[in-house]
Amino acid sequence: MKKLLTLNKTGRLSFRLADGIETEVRASRPNALLLIDTSASMAGAKIEQAKSGAMDFAHSAIARGYATALAIFADRAAMVCDPTVDATHFTRKIARLDVGLVGETTDLAAGLILADKFQELAAVVIVTDGATPQEPALRAATALKDKNIEIICIGTDDADRMFLKRLATRSSLATHVISQDLRYAISDASHLLRGKQ
Repeated sequence: MKKLLTLNKTGRLSFRLADGIETEVRASRPNALLLIDTSASMAGAKIEQAKSGAMDFAHSAIARGYATALAIFADRAAMVCDPTVDATHFTRKIARLDVGLVGETTDLAAGLILADKFQELAAVVIVTDGATPQEPALRAATALKDKNIEIICIGTDDADRMFLKRLATRSSLATHVISQDLRYAISDASHLLRGKQ
């Protein structure tokens, strides 16, 4: 039976059979999004720890079969690196990261709303050191969980431990570390990703 490669009604790549039945072509790799707090309180050693941890995470996640993306949040959220399997490209993007690029305060909901726009997203790894308005963030997290997207949370300093446990897909996916251990916590988060889907 002949198959025609086409875009379906939602704009995704699909095979269309002669009888009109369409089958969506699945991405070969799931996407993992690192969502890093770049508010003012992350200045200094913490942002450097986060950057180093992000590089480690990307190398490990790519080796585990994931494409890795990077976004930042503070007053608002922005993409830094689209999903990639090129660790060198990811490293170049993360090297330019600094606090204050998208504001000074912490609004995690903005980052989660940005994450919800991704297609083929399997996991979001949140890195934060501060308090954020909780209810908007929990609502945005619920929208991701409803799509079967795993949420892993890493907090340090003033991040609320109980809130992170509510935010994560499961409380075991939320961790709180001293700021000197932030790099290792981010790096280790790659081992919490599900096996390649």
